[in-house]
Amino acid sequence: MSTEKYVESLGRSWAFPPQFSVAEGVKMAEGVDSVLQSLLVLFMTEPGERIMRETYGGGLNEYLFENITDELLASIRNHIEDAVLLNEQRAQVSEILIQQATNDVSRLLVQITLTLLGSDITETVSGTLDVNEGYALRLL
Repeated sequence: MSTEKYVESLGRSWAFPPQFSVAEGVKMAEGVDSVLQSLLVLFMTEPGERIMRETYGGGLNEYLFENITDELLASIRNHIEDAVLLNEQRAQVSEILIQQATNDVSRLLVQITLTLLGSDITETVSGTLDVNEGYALRLL
């Protein structure tokens, strides 16, 4: 998916999860894949987990075991937008949709539409937030 043009504007980073080989060394993610994997890591990390970057992380664990209300959904939406704005400068949030799963009312389905800066690419990432299961946002 990534061409050299997108690698120049969006960069290159270690792939997630990290992979190593004798022949190739560290496996790298480039361009669009680099940004999407960075978002995956962002939402798997809680603020305070990283030394020297104490504010880095999705910070959605604070919503676990909350009652699902319109106010909660708005707060989660704002929190996701702020996390991307502060920690992933290569992406700008265009839209965030959050709704309850029909088969499990304690599970929120999250869809984030992003515009990748320096390109004409719009990407959509989806995930789940299991409010009563104790799992933070897991991107698929």
